[in-house]
Amino acid sequence: MNVKFIKAIDEDAAEISQILEDWAASNREIPLVHNVEERADYGRWLLKRTSVTMIHNSSGVVGFLALEKHIIQALYIKKDFQGFGFGQAAIKFAQKQFEELRLWVFQSNIGAQKFYQRLGFQIVEKSDGEDNDYRLPDIFYCWKST
Repeated sequence: MNVKFIKAIDEDAAEISQILEDWAASNREIPLVHNVEERADYGRWLLKRTSVTMIHNSSGVVGFLALEKHIIQALYIKKDFQGFGFGQAAIKFAQKQFEELRLWVFQSNIGAQKFYQRLGFQIVEKSDGEDNDYRLPDIFYCWKST
């Protein structure tokens, strides 16, 4: 698989926002809790608060990974590129940087749960969702280097 990881720059903000918008459009079970302007600004918001890496293949950007130290704040792969190993490559890229990674996944997202568990993430706790913007039950995962 041809994959490159390139540190995101300010000019990537719109593409990051569009990837998230496309994800939201294809996941109707997740409520839209932010207005159009906030969602359009998501890329810029992430670039200011996290370390964002754009995931590329020979056709261009296929997704992005946002890390806040050892916490995965976001990992989104464009729909047409899912299932080809880009998400796994992104997690392995992050695992090389840290001895521990943490993240939250919605309890309703069974695919993501299986994905992270296959990569060695363990459940730390489950929540009722009161502390996330979406008010959806979620699961806190942790991976530690062996």
